[in-house]
Amino acid sequence: PGSLPRLSINHLYANILKQNKNESTQSLIGQLNEAKWLIKNIQQRSDTILRVSNEIVVRQQDFFERGAVSMRPLIMREISESLELHESTVSRVTTQKFIHTPHGIFELKYFFSEGLATDNGEEVSNKHIKERLKEIMDKEDKRKPFSDDKLAELLNDEGIHIARRTVAKYREQLRLPVARLRKEL
Repeated sequence: PGSLPRLSINHLYANILKQNKNESTQSLIGQLNEAKWLIKNIQQRSDTILRVSNEIVVRQQDFFERGAVSMRPLIMREISESLELHESTVSRVTTQKFIHTPHGIFELKYFFSEGLATDNGEEVSNKHIKERLKEIMDKEDKRKPFSDDKLAELLNDEGIHIARRTVAKYREQLRLPVARLRKEL
C-alpha cells in the first residue's frame, strides 16, 4: 500500500456539488460518482492482489526459506477456495504481477505447479524436480554426463517416480543439452 499513489476525492469540490444540486451540476455529480466507483475498484483490486500474494507466501513458505528445491505443489484452485474467490480471479491477479523474494524476482504464477508423488506419500512440485535435475547435472562428471535414463534412475532412487520422457521434457525446459552435448574432454 505504501508504494501505491493515494487516490481521493477533493471534499471541498464534492461538498460544493452536494450543496448546489441543479441541472448544470448533474454531469459533474455523475463524474464524481464515477470517480468514487473507480477509487473503490482500484482499492478492491489492490486488496485482492495482497490477499492472494499473502496466501501464496504462506503456502510456499519453504520456498522463501530454502529456494526452489523446497517448493511444494500448488494449484490455483487451492488459493481460490481458501480465499473464496473465483479461480479466474486468481489467474488474473497472478498474471504479470511480480514478487521480490530472497531468491530473486518471480511472477506470482511461478508459484503454481503440479506435483508428483514420492515414496513417502508426499507430493513434490515439478519445479523442485527441475531444480534437483539441475543440481545433479551440475555435479555430474563432465567427461561422462548422465543420460536421461540415468537421471530418471537417480531421481527414482531418491523416491521421486519419474519417467525418462519427463526427465527429457524438464531438461529441455531448462534449456540443458542432451548428455552427448554436455560431454567435456
